[in-house]
Amino acid sequence: MKSIIMEDSIKCWRKETCQDILNTLPIDETDLKIIQTLSENARASNVEIAEKIGVSEGTVRRRINEMVNKGIIQGFILLLDCKESEKCIKVFIDLQVEQKNLQEVVNTLKEHERVIALYRTNHTYNILCEAMFLSIIELQQFIDTHIKTDKIKKTYTKIITGSYKKCTWTGI
Repeated sequence: MKSIIMEDSIKCWRKETCQDILNTLPIDETDLKIIQTLSENARASNVEIAEKIGVSEGTVRRRINEMVNKGIIQGFILLLDCKESEKCIKVFIDLQVEQKNLQEVVNTLKEHERVIALYRTNHTYNILCEAMFLSIIELQQFIDTHIKTDKIKKTYTKIITGSYKKCTWTGI
């Protein structure tokens, strides 16, 4: 598969990194243009996408369905802008968990309504928990009941105070 020329419209942490990732996907330039358009506006209709990239609506519909079936596109999401809310606290919590307790901790945290994502990492802190809360009190209650347990050896909590750039399309 030939290298895909990446346009600036896909939002990512580094253009070079995005290019490397995109080159590993089984997509062509038309698929890339569809992905770029959806990354800008996930609500764009197939007709709007077709007009923008110069193909038929049927081509867009078929290509999107194929990418969904192959798992390249795994959903269309809503992104909330927390800066519009004064009651939104986003945190990243690094967790150090012994291997014997790992699955139990993951299963407990992934069921919590405030946990957005859990990541396995290759660091002393082997789980990264991303969560959102309505108040510091709610965050503290979460820490007291779900984080301060004998299953979790050590933690480091970071409260997000703003963002410089987000990567919305990778799902990571």
